[in-house]
Amino acid sequence: MNSDIVFDRAVALERLGGDEELLASVAGLFVEEAAIYRQALVNALESGDAAVLQREAHSVKSVLATFAFEAGRESAMQLEQLAASGDLDSADALTAEVIAALGALSEALKA
Repeated sequence: MNSDIVFDRAVALERLGGDEELLASVAGLFVEEAAIYRQALVNALESGDAAVLQREAHSVKSVLATFAFEAGRESAMQLEQLAASGDLDSADALTAEVIAALGALSEALKA
């Protein structure tokens, strides 16, 4: 994941109809809920429930896509696909990568 570019503000703004206030509101909500997304991924992985992990990864993928954070979205998509296969043996590292992406986006939006 390229940590130099976290998200594309211009694309995110465009995806939200060019509404600066909406972007600020959605960004604030994400920052408030980022820890919830991270914990949901951890819980899903620890439970060993591939369907739950797939659902959580899908949700995170959508959020990251909203902010045009392509590297993070790609990682979440890979995790979603891995969980869909039912094989969670290699999900630890990918889950950690997605959790890191959530943290990076949260920090970037706070800045």
